[in-house]
Amino acid sequence: MTRKRNLDHIPEIMLPRKGEPENLFKNKFMEKVSRSPFWVPVVMHSIIIIGFLYLAFSNLATSTVIGLFFFGALFWTFTEYWVHRGVYHCETKMKWLLRMQFVAHTIHHQYPKDSGRLAMPPIPALLLVTAFFGLFWLIGGQYALAFFPGFVFGYLLYVSMHYAQHRFKPPSFKPLRELWRFHALHHYQYPNKAFGVSTRLWDFIFRTTPD
Repeated sequence: MTRKRNLDHIPEIMLPRKGEPENLFKNKFMEKVSRSPFWVPVVMHSIIIIGFLYLAFSNLATSTVIGLFFFGALFWTFTEYWVHRGVYHCETKMKWLLRMQFVAHTIHHQYPKDSGRLAMPPIPALLLVTAFFGLFWLIGGQYALAFFPGFVFGYLLYVSMHYAQHRFKPPSFKPLRELWRFHALHHYQYPNKAFGVSTRLWDFIFRTTPD
């Protein structure tokens, strides 16, 4: 008996393209700052993590810092899932949101191996981390000094994993190999499933794991 496979339809705008990546902006400066070598955000976020951990250990108990740090990293995976699913892949007719989706994510589906757009460039990244820290500080006060670097560390693991999934062959280590396969399913077969990149946890919880 042949098992029937129910495959999601891949919208035309998300189909992978061949050839050189297209420009997002006509303005040369805007186009330049919309791209980034992978090492730049890695170094930038590493400095942020180290700096805030220094402040955290200077103001909070060691056990508190460690607990909040790992909680922040876990919370990042939840944020990663819902931004990917609820913002980048939500259906909308609003032109500003469609444009934002295209600039931030759809272009990546069209050119998934374009190394210049596998990590958020420094300028928008700094604006976002500033906004997140402000939000965490309003909610938790000085506890944000430990929670925030964990959150950024989660992002750093995510962006490193995402880069590797698009630039290198799947590793032999099975759990990592499955993450490679999981993300490939999102790009080439199930655009409305498999939203997790650094973990499949939230896809299991919210039932968006491909068949």
